[in-house]
Amino acid sequence: PAVASSDATNIQSSIRREGNEYVVNGHKWWTSGALDPECKLCVFMGKSDTSAPRHQQQSMILVPMDAPGVKIIRPLSVFGFMDEPGGHAEVTFTDVRGPVTNMLLGEGRGFEIAQGRLG
Repeated sequence: PAVASSDATNIQSSIRREGNEYVVNGHKWWTSGALDPECKLCVFMGKSDTSAPRHQQQSMILVPMDAPGVKIIRPLSVFGFMDEPGGHAEVTFTDVRGPVTNMLLGEGRGFEIAQGRLG
């Protein structure tokens, strides 16, 4: 990605609504657990409304790891360790489609969810 940051407001990935679906596009580094064979879902965070206030632009959506357009690029080591069998991965999401029911809490609440998880 063109942006490396722990600040969720810098996210460049997108979540765009098209009728009864969302279309997800992005390039994620350090996707925790993506390599684990038991990993079936990913929580994807992206911008759903770039015109909204800064902390209400992001949303989170559930994305099945086997959805068309989800591609694991490579495993990534952490401090020289692969953390198998799960580990972290570089993953791309290209025109991944999912139902509106996969949106978590509603559009624009991704930053709120992230902050809540941090405590």
